Amino acid sequence: MTFRSLLLGLVPVVAAFAAQPAPPFAYQPMGVPDGCFVESVAFYDAVRERYGKDTWCRLLQWGAKEEEEVVAGHAVGVFELQGRLWGWDVNFGFAPLAIAAAQKEQVDLIAAPLTARYPDINPRFPIYRNDFEQSPDVAPTVGMEGGPDPVGIHHALKVATRLAKHRPVNVVMYTHRAGGRPGLGVACVFIFHGRLCVYVPGYGTVPFRARALSVENLRQLQQALHTIHPGAGNLRAM
Repeated sequence: MTFRSLLLGLVPVVAAFAAQPAPPFAYQPMGVPDGCFVESVAFYDAVRERYGKDTWCRLLQWGAKEEEEVVAGHAVGVFELQGRLWGWDVNFGFAPLAIAAAQKEQVDLIAAPLTARYPDINPRFPIYRNDFEQSPDVAPTVGMEGGPDPVGIHHALKVATRLAKHRPVNVVMYTHRAGGRPGLGVACVFIFHGRLCVYVPGYGTVPFRARALSVENLRQLQQALHTIHPGAGNLRAM
């Protein structure tokens, strides 16, 4: 193959990328592990912060039934801007959706192009989540960046700091048994879509149905953490 033929072969690919509209705004994710859910919550907050609280925006989650308390398969953001629908995925960034804005509530239709990026995953039960108005919390101090952090404390604190701009948060440490041996864990707790959401670095985020929508109820939180780490106990707020 000559250089000219190779160049001509690349033209359609380059043109296809050039035809894509530029991202509507610059956005920097947190970069935390196992963070698709909390990253999508932070993105949801950023869209409403930038364009107003009446902007149509949703967190799209798939991989679990609504009533199941299991970690989500994946979560992304979806929003409407100037009559166009966009998706945002922490792994891929922005993507314009070739779907009419009038069809935005058809979750299966919206989910199809976003889940297609993960051909090895069965995208079951796609659902929308969105938040109600909450009071901002006092953001915790982020520390330990660059230092030894085997349980992910600085990741939990980074999530808490970002999400606290729009809702109460709590960061707790706890003990548990991993592989038959005692270990330490850390979790960031917040409320979204009327669920008690628990983010654990190295595991992900689980939204729980809770009797008390409170991030301060340690007994309730310990019960939730049992689902993630059996034997979780000795909780203390950081």
